[in-house]
Amino acid sequence: MRASCRKRRSGFFLSASAMTLLAAASPAGAGGFDVREQSAFFAGMSYAGAAAGGASLSSMFWNPAAAGYVTDGLTTESALSLIIPRADLTVEQFNGGPVPPVFDATVDVGRDALVPASYMAWRYSSDLVFAMSINSQFGLGTKPDNPNWIGAPVGRSSELFSVNAAPTVAYRIAPGLQVGAGVQIQYLDLKGFKSSAGPPTAPSAVLEGDDWGFGFTAGVNIEPAPGTSIGIGYRSSIAHTLEGTSGVVALPISFPISADLDLPEKVTASLRQELAQGWRANATVEWTNWSRLQTVPVEGSPVPTTLDFQWEDGWFFALGGEYDYDARTTLRAGIGYEISPIREPSQRLVQLPDNDRVWLSAGAGYHIGEFLFWKDTTLDIAYSHVFVEDGDFERHPAAAPGPVISGSVDAAVDIVTVGLRSKW
Repeated sequence: MRASCRKRRSGFFLSASAMTLLAAASPAGAGGFDVREQSAFFAGMSYAGAAAGGASLSSMFWNPAAAGYVTDGLTTESALSLIIPRADLTVEQFNGGPVPPVFDATVDVGRDALVPASYMAWRYSSDLVFAMSINSQFGLGTKPDNPNWIGAPVGRSSELFSVNAAPTVAYRIAPGLQVGAGVQIQYLDLKGFKSSAGPPTAPSAVLEGDDWGFGFTAGVNIEPAPGTSIGIGYRSSIAHTLEGTSGVVALPISFPISADLDLPEKVTASLRQELAQGWRANATVEWTNWSRLQTVPVEGSPVPTTLDFQWEDGWFFALGGEYDYDARTTLRAGIGYEISPIREPSQRLVQLPDNDRVWLSAGAGYHIGEFLFWKDTTLDIAYSHVFVEDGDFERHPAAAPGPVISGSVDAAVDIVTVGLRSKW
């Protein structure tokens, strides 16, 4: 009996550790450099109903009160998303004139990556649940397939990743009314962000910095009638002071730098409604305060540098549905529309050529039953294709004077997500 328990505990923590290590590879999977890929269950519905709780513990990412839905004992859930982006940038004007023919004017800056998410919850009593989530909430990874393309003066490559742990408590106040709250502990690493103030072949300033930050989550879930669930969740802003170094490629000199970066808060409201036996409809509305990111000066850089965002708030809307095909299989589908915080050519970074998006998703869940050391297991799979609206960019180098570069973006994203929901 004790050996079995040790095996179960070691299996869970091995899984959680692997997920944390994989978080280093996460790219932006939503508007800005937000990472939406936190659940295989909700991915199949374009994240409709994500904060409304129910069968998936991953709902606690958006609404900590959703952890209160778990049954007795230990419940875990993990998801892994493969993100395959395509982002073709074409420079159409260089300093107001045509592109010199000796340089490559078109590159693809997309980088494939894996994004993990893990959840654990323990029901302590009939009303009280303790839970923990480990996610990568923010991430970015772009790299031009030709580092010496004509747009190199305003950005060559970038890498940003985060790991966010959120210990959480959910409590049932009354039948049909649950609340939840948690603490966010986040590590953020800006690594390999490159910029240049000269021609494409000029040395680049390389910015590297990291920091730990803290925030909180809070939420409520209401069941006003049988078959109806409404959830509202809040994830607070997290302030980071990135401290690290900046140098010039191929030179052995580096300089200490710092930059204050306040990441946005998020409010998510979701509805899950049972329509008939085996049929459920889901909806989500989400607001993200990306307007926090304006112009962020980088203190101490050898090349005078700012992280120039000047973004607006982001919005996300989704509708989806579930159908229980049989006793073991559930089918899902959904559509989402995302209003990007990046709406003008002057806001569109070469390292992050984002725009408004349309999500189309399909997925399925299959109840396996007893599997390995889990007494009850369900496998979820999902596929999403994200249509990114074409846009233009107009960027200045990090330090003036320098060339003004403008052009167009053609982008799209494919996402495959696999997850396991398990009872121990």
